Amino acid sequence: MDDTGSTKSHTPSPAVLAALLYLADRAVPTGSDAAGSSAVASTQDITDRDREMLDAVEGALESQLPDAPQLVRSALAEVDAAIRSVRARAEAPSLSASKYDALRSEVLDQLRARSSKGAAVWPPTSQTAVQRFGSWNEALKAAGLATNRLGRAKGQLRFDAEAYDKAMSVFVVDCESRGITATYKAYTEYAAEHKGEVPSAAAVRKFYGSWNTALAAVG
Repeated sequence: MDDTGSTKSHTPSPAVLAALLYLADRAVPTGSDAAGSSAVASTQDITDRDREMLDAVEGALESQLPDAPQLVRSALAEVDAAIRSVRARAEAPSLSASKYDALRSEVLDQLRARSSKGAAVWPPTSQTAVQRFGSWNEALKAAGLATNRLGRAKGQLRFDAEAYDKAMSVFVVDCESRGITATYKAYTEYAAEHKGEVPSAAAVRKFYGSWNTALAAVG
């Protein structure tokens, strides 16, 4: 099992929400309102609900990194600071599912952890958040983040070559982080869960000429 589907009960919902807040804060570009928010973040009060999120993350990390208590404490401090930073902002940030998964991969590298069979890994995948809350935007709302307003209207889905390459690159990284093979079927499910943000599986195959060519383009 990986940390989606049958293992979704292994990652408490508060830990999923904390991951969204943590990575949303990491996604905010330097030079935005980060300076202002960071100035008050250390003293920003957090709610009981946010504290519940931190407790859930602590439990997840302790199970994930039983032999690295110092790394757990360091990661938990970062999550705490990120939640306070997000709450201190004048406007709640947002992030796309693909950006979340890219940042998640970076965090897993820092934690020296990868998804593996039989274990749920924190931060969970964007798919876990979608499965838990019904859609990506509902997950964002549950975390107190701004919803993704970048979706395209039906019938107006247009992606350039860079968007195709980026979608495939992020998808392959996501598959590697979850320990699964980057198959056409897996991308079909991925595209359905990120509808409006990435090209469909059929569009990818048509654009590159074949699925193998699409994989080779980002390999």
